[in-house]
Amino acid sequence: MAPKGKGNGKKKGKGKGNSKETKCKANSDLYFPKEVVFNILSRLPVKTLLQFRCVCKQWNKLIYKPDFIAAHFRRSSSLQRSGSSLIIGSRHQESNNHVLSLYNPPDSLVELDSPFPCFFPNMYIVGPTNGIVCLFNPPWGELITLWNPAMKQYKMVQLSESLPIQGLHYLASVGMAFDYQQNDLLVLRIFCVGLLSPVPNHIEMYSTKTGRWKKLKNEMVFYILEFICNAIVKGVPYWLVCMPDKFGVRAVLMRFDVGKTEFEKLPSIGRRRQHQFLVDLKDSLCMLDWDHKDDCRIDVWVLDDLDGWSMKYSVGTSFRFDQILGCLRNGDIIAKNDKGVVFLCDPITMSVKEKFSLDSKEGSCVVVDYSESLFLFGGMLPVKKQDVQDKVARKKLTRACLKFLTGEPSEIVLP
Repeated sequence: MAPKGKGNGKKKGKGKGNSKETKCKANSDLYFPKEVVFNILSRLPVKTLLQFRCVCKQWNKLIYKPDFIAAHFRRSSSLQRSGSSLIIGSRHQESNNHVLSLYNPPDSLVELDSPFPCFFPNMYIVGPTNGIVCLFNPPWGELITLWNPAMKQYKMVQLSESLPIQGLHYLASVGMAFDYQQNDLLVLRIFCVGLLSPVPNHIEMYSTKTGRWKKLKNEMVFYILEFICNAIVKGVPYWLVCMPDKFGVRAVLMRFDVGKTEFEKLPSIGRRRQHQFLVDLKDSLCMLDWDHKDDCRIDVWVLDDLDGWSMKYSVGTSFRFDQILGCLRNGDIIAKNDKGVVFLCDPITMSVKEKFSLDSKEGSCVVVDYSESLFLFGGMLPVKKQDVQDKVARKKLTRACLKFLTGEPSEIVLP
């Protein structure tokens, strides 16, 4: 019989080497370099990456690193240029609820769980910026909600102590910016004044990194008609405003300098045709200029920091439209006719790529180009799934209130 010794028998514990962590390390690090794993994972959709978090600790940590999030968003944005996703905001005709939907052509519309309270009468959409969408209630930019649709998380921003002054301010315009140096999402709120006001516009900025509002220095007076910024290009918001000077009042393009945290004036192309629409086209600021008088021809102008505005091209559509809702970064134009049909038009071939209809109220449809992102910041919470029973209860309550206001017998029971 062989003598018993330390060398015989099976070892237990650490020497076993069959843990999930060891297997994951062998699979990801031994056979694939870290750079290769980084490159592969950064090309995957957010939904797949969220499922891959449970593969191993290394992958879970990697997915939440800032450099990985930035690389993933850059690749997501470049892929979106060939086939964009759309977030569509509307109001349902019967229930009057705010509806947020995701549309990936040629797939069907998918209704999203909205973090914005349904009982507020109006909802405006700003962005997206770095995958974050801003929802708020006009006219003073109340109930600002920052939402990542891909990650299904949101945060309601606490407003500053600044209040509009009666008789001086008439609305608040909201915009978003992104500071890539600090990895910080910024929200801008401008209290708008009249053209003859001697008091400059009140401007404040919210930082998701600090969670605080800050008043910005401003000595300019400009008149804004819109509740939201007109365009956001590479994290920089733009506004079309009216500004008084010694010659009267002129249209001016305003841009927020993220590094200096101040506004600067840019040249405007002037009023050439009846309608103008600022868009982000292939990471450049462009202006769509068109009339209802001609055969639906759209002039596309591009802004260069050195050469100013120049006409890029002029396109004509194979259909008549009533309103332009937006433009995708690949150049596709989103338009709507007077019957409520939304068209996705290729400006090169002048053909309709997709079309769909929405069961929404007139003038309530908003379409934004969306690129998904892993970006999150402190204080964000999961969006609760909208309960069907809650929707039915809200519908019954609305009908009962209408009956009560019209004097009809209602089912409202008072305690």
